[in-house]
Amino acid sequence: MGDRVVIIGGTAAGSKAAATARRRNPDLDILVLQSGAEVSYSACGMPYYLSDEEHVPRKLLVARTPDQFARDGIDVRIRHKVEGVDPKKGTVEITNLESGKTWSESFDQLLIATGADPIEPPIPVADDAPPVVTLRSFKDMDRIRQMAGEYQRVVIVGGGYIGLEMADTFHALGKQIALAELAPRLLPNFEPSVAEIVKSHLEGHGVDLHLGTGVAELISNGVRLNSGEEIQADLVLMAVGLRPSTGLAQQAGVKLGATGAITTDAGMHTNVERIYAAGDCTEVHHFVSDQPIWLPLGDVANRQGRVAGENIAGGKAAFSGVLGTAIFKVFDLAVATTGLNESQAREAGFDPATCQITTMSRARYMPTCRNLELLMVGDKKSGRLLGCQAVGEDGADKAIDTIAAGLWGELTADDMAEIDLAYAPPYSPVMSPVQVAAEVLRKKLRS
Repeated sequence: MGDRVVIIGGTAAGSKAAATARRRNPDLDILVLQSGAEVSYSACGMPYYLSDEEHVPRKLLVARTPDQFARDGIDVRIRHKVEGVDPKKGTVEITNLESGKTWSESFDQLLIATGADPIEPPIPVADDAPPVVTLRSFKDMDRIRQMAGEYQRVVIVGGGYIGLEMADTFHALGKQIALAELAPRLLPNFEPSVAEIVKSHLEGHGVDLHLGTGVAELISNGVRLNSGEEIQADLVLMAVGLRPSTGLAQQAGVKLGATGAITTDAGMHTNVERIYAAGDCTEVHHFVSDQPIWLPLGDVANRQGRVAGENIAGGKAAFSGVLGTAIFKVFDLAVATTGLNESQAREAGFDPATCQITTMSRARYMPTCRNLELLMVGDKKSGRLLGCQAVGEDGADKAIDTIAAGLWGELTADDMAEIDLAYAPPYSPVMSPVQVAAEVLRKKLRS
């Protein structure tokens, strides 16, 4: 039997690391400890299951069950919580949440993949206030699903990705929706023009927006905002953000970075010998800004988990960093970003310029053609592309992925304007949206 590997956390990063380590080294003794009742599931798919259970069945959100892991020789224990880590002894203290039994397990190598926790602001709650839910786990998802017939009026607190996706979900379920966001506008990491498009789209679908005001308290039959306004509600969804879950790491002497998340090297090693970290509990290196950021996204966690698993099994893999690429759906719109916006680029030491265009997603005579808004950022000194934001009913995903590839290759606006991309009327205009934006940007950079 090979080294004893203990993995704390069995969702994206933890399950990926376990599977990767097993493929690379069949002799490892791998134990995965998960405090929840599910492992290896898609948290990103939960809003889509809730809105369309028929076409997005619950069982398909689970990639692998504990029994499937066991067939590969991976011991996955659900409802097992790690209470402490002793790196000197090489042990973890475990509680079985079903039986209450507590004991220690030894490890030769440890992966901390504890993820992130929903932020729950300290808001006064009346005894007869509506129920409050978050959406982070299957337990949360199932509760919202089981209560579907008990609520009609929903207040969403927070206008980030989850809040906006769930506005779409509740609308599909025929609910009445109000959304309160403490910031003066939606999507503060996007340019104001993109946020305004999203705002208008939400209002066009009947979402009652309250911007620049948070929730002061939960009252009988609803919420009271900081502005004093009261909104009736049968259910309140808290979606004000996440924080990295780092308690166990700190107890073990693992160093945190400037973002408040665990810092690692490119191999996912922490500062403590034999301890790795991956996923939403860690910070990552931004490829364009050359700075650490915290980016709790499932695809990033999977990539980190793969690297950690390779190295736990004796490999030499490295995590190359992120561009901050992300996309989400809100009603008919796709909203996407990659790289830096103009203010972020300036903070990172660049001399940026931004162009904004409204173009066509496909040939103008095709029935599926829609307007696509692109905001592209470049560096005046080098001409290098620095970032892009896209919003529209069609083509935003294709555009943002093309730009992300350009950022990864450190292409210039000149490069992107001249790049050879596919054209046919059902798929693209004769000059793609990316080429059109790059042409406008390079003229602006030269001027």
